[in-house]
Order: sequence, then C-alpha cells, then structure tokens
Amino acid sequence: MVKTEIGELERALKALVHRPWLIRREYWALQIECLLGRPALSVQDRQRLRALLDLLGTPVAECSASVQP
Repeated sequence: MVKTEIGELERALKALVHRPWLIRREYWALQIECLLGRPALSVQDRQRLRALLDLLGTPVAECSASVQP
C-alpha cells in the first residue's frame, strides 16, 4: 500500500516539476512527511520519500497531522 502511495506521489511531483506554477509545495511536502512518519517503512521507501522532498527543496520535518490508512 505504501509503495503505491509513494509511486503516485513520484508521478505527480515529476509532472509538476515541469510545471512549477502548479506546485503547492506545502501540500506535497505535508503528504510526503506524513508518509515518512509511518512506522516500519523500508529503507528504500524512506530514500524515495526523501528524494521527493529534495525535489521540492523542502527539508525533512516531522509530520504533525494524523495519517489516514
């Protein structure tokens, strides 16, 4: 399930990077940070999520919102 969510985020952000006027950085950063806050993420999934945050130019922070399964 998490791999699917990460894949969807990757596709969306890669498309938006080419259209910077559409990016809502705070929204996407929050989505990524919430996924990073999930327990038992694989090392590969954490690396993918951090790469997405780097793509947005956003430092890694803790998620303060509740996570929906």
